Amino acid sequence: MKWIPWRAFVLALILCIGSAATLAAQTSQETTLIMVTEVWPPYRMDDPASPSGFRGIDIDLCLALEKRLGIRIDIQRVPWARALDMMKSGQADIITGIARTSEREAFLHYLPTSYSVVRPMFLAPKGQGSLVRSYDDLYGKSIGQSTHSAYFPRFNTDNALNKQSLSTETQILQMLALKRIDLAIGTDPNLSWDIARLGLRDSVEPTAWQPEERTELFLAISRKSPAAALLERMDAALRAMIADGSIAAIQAAYR
Repeated sequence: MKWIPWRAFVLALILCIGSAATLAAQTSQETTLIMVTEVWPPYRMDDPASPSGFRGIDIDLCLALEKRLGIRIDIQRVPWARALDMMKSGQADIITGIARTSEREAFLHYLPTSYSVVRPMFLAPKGQGSLVRSYDDLYGKSIGQSTHSAYFPRFNTDNALNKQSLSTETQILQMLALKRIDLAIGTDPNLSWDIARLGLRDSVEPTAWQPEERTELFLAISRKSPAAALLERMDAALRAMIADGSIAAIQAAYR
């Protein structure tokens, strides 16, 4: 009879430890966010040595947010079109390096603060850049673009242009170099990185006319994700990183 209280105590202790472990696991799951993305240098670049398989501006941004907010971000590689579908359905929580459009705002909560800016850029095969001296010169030419990408308002909504959608900017540049399309549109500095990486500096060139618009990049949260509750905290952390120079330091590391 003397051992019964002791056995009861041990049993209660085991149950408490089990409950604590379960609670810890649940808490960990609740603070793990799924981010979906694809290669887009210098924001996301291949890095087999990295746990996520990526390095770049967006990756360093996410690592900093993890520390400041006490969360974990699980970065998953999927094609851009698939990434948008996953954000729309709530299968993914966050996405980075995304331009703001009214269509996307229907399924995304954008952080109010932009963390970077890119500019739309047209390219032509080497020696043919001078053929495009105004926006009107785009008509009648096949223009390679990334599927579901946004560049600048007039281009995005112009259905009279002959736009050829492809999965990646790498495919677009390769087709342009082979003269299978007349022009390509992308964003810089991304295009400059890809041109250098693919060894295409002698095969393509910027067109004489370039848009004046600049595209702000944002971090966004799926409207169907519980992570929407983090919107204000995440934006506050981002604003703090801009104020203390952390964002500028991250960007400078990839110039």
